[in-house]
Amino acid sequence: MDTQQRLEAEMREALGLAPAKPAPAKPKQRPSYIQVELSVRKLSGGPAFRFEHKSRSLSTLEAQLEAEKIVRQKGWEVWAVLGVRQVSE
Repeated sequence: MDTQQRLEAEMREALGLAPAKPAPAKPKQRPSYIQVELSVRKLSGGPAFRFEHKSRSLSTLEAQLEAEKIVRQKGWEVWAVLGVRQVSE
């Protein structure tokens, strides 16, 4: 293909007149989430136990606050934050 034909083909493509090329396949993104681990206990006292929450949030602080809100809704209290980490599968 000479220069003129190549230029003409590029112009047709730019104007949308050329046959469409198949779009490259996007690689699948692995799901990621933030895992929050809290030590919680009942309001009446008693032994503490582990509570895990998976959040789709991008912010670790927002994920922690979300987990603490769920704990309060269940009638428990947060005793300690054991860990907040991003997990990619």
